[in-house]
Amino acid sequence: MADPTSIALAALQLALRLSLPALGVAFLVAALVGFVQTLTQLREPALNAIPRLLSVALLLVLSAGTLSGQLVAFASGVYRALPELVRSP
Repeated sequence: MADPTSIALAALQLALRLSLPALGVAFLVAALVGFVQTLTQLREPALNAIPRLLSVALLLVLSAGTLSGQLVAFASGVYRALPELVRSP
């Protein structure tokens, strides 16, 4: 992790790894609620938004330690690489 390109690539990969679980849970809950709404023929918009919001919030609360650990590890790696980045060639 010495050049800016590899740091940017690692940052994008980290952003994907951190956001993918929340997006996946939101998609699965929305699909499940949509299926239930189709079966019951209820068309209430709040019925779709509230379970999604609660499930993503619960996921973030339960996985906050892991997600923040990955973020801290990346930030400390960037800080360790700073002296190599600011050296003039």
